[in-house]
Formats: sequence, structure tokens, C-alpha cells
Amino acid sequence: MRRLFSIGVAFAGWVLLISYVSYEYLEYGGAIAKHFFSAKNPLKLFFHLLVLGLPIGSTITAFLINERMKLLEMTKESEEKLKYAAEEWRATFDAMPYGVMLIDRDFNIIRWNKYFADISGFSISHIVLKKKCYKVLHNSDKPVSGCPLLRSGLNKKTEVSEYYDSERNRHFMVHITPVFGSNGAPSSFVHSLIDITEIKEKEKKLSDSRDAFLNMLKDLDYTYKELNGLHKSLIAAFANAIDAKSHWTKGHSERVATYSLSIADEMLIDGEDLEILKTAALLHDIGKIGTYDVILDKADRLTDEEFAMIKKHPAHGEEILKPIKGLKQILPLIRGHHERLDGMGYPDGLRGEEISLLTKILCVADSFDAMTSERPYRKGLDYDTAIEELRRYAGTQFAPQVVEAFIRVLSHPQSLQPALLA
Repeated sequence: MRRLFSIGVAFAGWVLLISYVSYEYLEYGGAIAKHFFSAKNPLKLFFHLLVLGLPIGSTITAFLINERMKLLEMTKESEEKLKYAAEEWRATFDAMPYGVMLIDRDFNIIRWNKYFADISGFSISHIVLKKKCYKVLHNSDKPVSGCPLLRSGLNKKTEVSEYYDSERNRHFMVHITPVFGSNGAPSSFVHSLIDITEIKEKEKKLSDSRDAFLNMLKDLDYTYKELNGLHKSLIAAFANAIDAKSHWTKGHSERVATYSLSIADEMLIDGEDLEILKTAALLHDIGKIGTYDVILDKADRLTDEEFAMIKKHPAHGEEILKPIKGLKQILPLIRGHHERLDGMGYPDGLRGEEISLLTKILCVADSFDAMTSERPYRKGLDYDTAIEELRRYAGTQFAPQVVEAFIRVLSHPQSLQPALLA
């Protein structure tokens, strides 16, 4: 359409020129050129020059009209794309499985998604009326003490915190992430709100169960010698309870104890050290009582935050068992069973001789069973492949003398020592 219109404008200039020249030719015949450029009448000369320039002017006008119409079409198309993108973004924003707000530096709520309104219980009109995020979330006239948005604005990093909404009896986890402007300073903040009430309730139940069990172990500690058999049975039962947190870890503690005692026997370790090693092997993962089952059973790769939570279990295990006087000797093994010779382990980054021999044995036994056991995110390795892995990391992660002793044990399976667990 625009092409036809432009051609019409250009054609009109030529038509007018030809029409006027034809008229002038009829009037002046062969003297038309002299008449056209006569200087006697400047106004008429200007008019004749204007007529001669009509084709050029109409052609240029037609080109400009065509380009303008093309630009208008492109602008309209861009507007439609932007409108579609905005609608698509809004749909995605509202579909997020947690509440999200965009807040400016003055704490004004710029945007929010539907899920935020749903989980917080606030209506859209309420959010618009209150405007300030601290007014909406905390019904306060100023930022609350320890406001994560203030901290995020100062350190220019994501801030994570929890808060309890007493009015709705809900627990929330808050993430504040700065959005930087062209000057490198935060211009706004993305505020996400996740309802963790159910997780907190489960955490309390776990904590109550742990406290109840600790109280029971404290009572048993006073009569440890008289109730030694019961003590051992309870440890074994609790080891089974630890493994039962996830069907993927069933029997893990008993197998680690079997491997550990077999290695110790091969290395001619006996006496009290065997009892210490056995108890530590059975209870080495007690710290996972405080780990959410959803993480232990997760089929996908763990996030950095989830892996950081898992890495806390050796220290948590030590804290759980610390009140039990009779278990004092196993605490270094519980805390150190994920340390490495090269210092790259956790939680303390111990290296070389800073790690006891019993802890090195527990580390090899635990790692071997982990490698050969099924997990939700991978299949277990066969024995030969797992042994190659032990050899490969001997000297960096594992103690070489312990690895060689274990390989000798595995070459004669009958030398495994399950009977010592009784």
C-alpha cells in the first residue's frame, strides 16, 4: 500500500510537469524555452523553475513518505512485540512459585506478583495503599531493626533472613538482591518471600525428638557400665534410625562399621581403639538428624546452599554427642570423618598428621560405601571401580596405608568383621 502511494506522489510531479509544458508549448510553440527562462518577470521565472523541479521534489517526497510509513510500521510492530513481551513477562512473574517484589531505594513497592499477594494475605489494593514495603510487611512506619534491604544496599550483596509474621502465624524466608544502575550503585532491589512454615514445624519436631533422645542418653550415661549391653543396642538402633531418614542410606552405618573394623584388624589395631572406632562408625552421620529429608532424597544436583547445609553434619554430630561423657573419645572421629590429607576437607581443613589414624580409617570406609551405594542422583559404582577411585585419591584425600589395608581386606571378603558389631 505504501509503495503504491509513494509511486503515485512521484508520478503526480511528472504529470504536472508534462501537463504544464504541453500547455506552454501550445501557447508559445518553439519559443517555449525562451519564455520559460525569461528574466523579465522574476516571479514567473521562479514559478517556471518550481515547475521544472516538481519531478525531483515529488520523487524525494515520495521516498520520504515511503520511509516514514515504513518506520511507522516498524514502530507499530516493535510496540506489539514489546506489549507481547511485557504480557509474557507478567505471566512468568505471576507464575513464580514464591512471592516477588521489586522495591526502589526509598522502600517503595514498584511491582509485585500474584503469589506474593496470595502467600502474604495482602490484597492488591492494600499493597497500593500502603506503598512502603515495611508498611505492607510489618505494619511499621519505618524500616524494622536489622532490615535486610538496608544491609543489601550497604554491602551490595544478596541478603538472606527469616522472620515470623505473628499476625498470620507464618514463617518466611526473605532474599534481598540488589539491582545495579549504570553508576554501579543499587537502583532497586528484588525482594523474594518464601513461606517456610511447614519446614520450621518439621524442624521443631526434629529438634524435640533430638532433645528427647539426648536426655535419654544423658540418663543412660550415669549407669553406662551396668547398662553397657543396652547402651550398645541403643547405639545400633539409633544408627538404624539415622540411616532410616532416607531409604537410600539404609544399612550405611553398619556397613561403614564393618569396613572400619576390618581395616583396623588388618592394620593390627585392637583393644579400646576398636570400640571407639566401632561406636564412631555407627554414629558418624548423627548430624544428619538436623538435615531436611528433601535434601537427602533429592534426585537433582544439590544447590550451593543445600550442599553447605549437608557439610555441616560432622560439626552438628559433634554438638549432639558432646553432652555424653562416655562418648567423648569418638567426637574427633565424628567431626573429622570428611577431612582430607591435602587439607581440602571439612569442617576444619585438617591435613596430614593432624588427622588421627582412626579418623583416616573411618574416612576410607565411609567414602567406599558412599561410592558403591545407590543414590537418587546416580547408580553405585562396582567394587573394582570404587577401588580404583581409592587408589586414585590415595595421598590427597585418603591415607595410602589405610587404602592398601582395605584393598587387602576386599581381596579376601571372608576377612570382613560383621561379628564385631554384636
